[in-house]
Amino acid sequence: DAREAVNQAAAVASAAENDEEKENNDDDEDVEMSDENKENGTGGGEVPKLSSIFAPPTHLTYRGGGGFQGARTVAKDSKRWLLVNLQRDSEFSSHVLNRDVWRDELVENLIREGFIFWQTMDSTDEGKTYSQRYRVYAFPHIAIIDPRTGRSLWSKEGWTQEKPFDAEAFAEMAMDFCSKHSFDKGPVAPSQPPAKKPGAKTPSTRDFMTEEEQLQAAMAASLEAGTDAKYDNDDDEDEYVMDDDDDEVEYLGTEDEMRDEASKQKSQPEPRPEPEPEPEPKKPPSFIEALLSIEVGEEPSDGGRIQLRMPDAKRMVRKFSSSDTVRTIYAFVAHSSEEAKGGKPFSLMSGFPPKDLEGSIDSTIGDCGLAGQAITVRWKD
Repeated sequence: DAREAVNQAAAVASAAENDEEKENNDDDEDVEMSDENKENGTGGGEVPKLSSIFAPPTHLTYRGGGGFQGARTVAKDSKRWLLVNLQRDSEFSSHVLNRDVWRDELVENLIREGFIFWQTMDSTDEGKTYSQRYRVYAFPHIAIIDPRTGRSLWSKEGWTQEKPFDAEAFAEMAMDFCSKHSFDKGPVAPSQPPAKKPGAKTPSTRDFMTEEEQLQAAMAASLEAGTDAKYDNDDDEDEYVMDDDDDEVEYLGTEDEMRDEASKQKSQPEPRPEPEPEPEPKKPPSFIEALLSIEVGEEPSDGGRIQLRMPDAKRMVRKFSSSDTVRTIYAFVAHSSEEAKGGKPFSLMSGFPPKDLEGSIDSTIGDCGLAGQAITVRWKD
């Protein structure tokens, strides 16, 4: 099974390590480690064993007492979501999850920021109780629990190595989940099926009509059509109205009245020409226009990596200098999106619960601690 395969691989790695050490002892030539290798721990250090590579992520998981309920209480008090991972020792995917997902840098940051992580095996008493309560059928199993209600808000289980659930997929899911859920809102109630209307058909109700029912339906449709036609004809009759404008004659007055009117018009002063309107003051550039005027520059080689999740679910990863301001990230997004170039406003959300970064736009990326973080881009309403 999977456990035996891991143990055999560990034994082969250990035997190879012993042979290599024996060959080094027989060699008469002394090799001195450089100062750099001594600092990094390479050049003679022990090779990590498979048991440590596939070991559970104890640096991330909840280590307090009380098992699942203890982790749930801590998550509730700290206003974080409860992340659960139930594993089975015989499933190799469980061990790969420890190696590839829980030790990914971005995944670690997301878990520390927004979750309390509880992990156990399905063979333990806590694991059996959880499996029965939440109806777990395949392993490994991952779920996000609302600690206030104990309700499962998201879950995934039983994938294979042909279609693995990798670190990138988990990070995308976690960021999307945190952007849609918040402890500022009340717990989400479970969806209820819509109430049935009186007389509504059920799946067992017949979907055909008898001959008598068909005849009655045809008569009702005919009467309705006749009524509509009557109303249409009445509307047409209202449209025809006689026009007697040709018989009207305009009265201009007597000759004396016309002469007085002409003298009045001559005595009135000519109207002054209206002054031309002053040109409107030049409007300051909009927020998007100001961002597009900023030159972002080349990507620094030694900057901090930031992942940007666009509104269309695409992701961009770029390095930014810690001395750059948050405005530089806004400018990079504006230059990278055709919709933003067209003037569509957007916001940047980071942290847990998600916080709008516009209030820190003039702060540096280092001061905001954004290096190694994930930022969600949203269109404004």
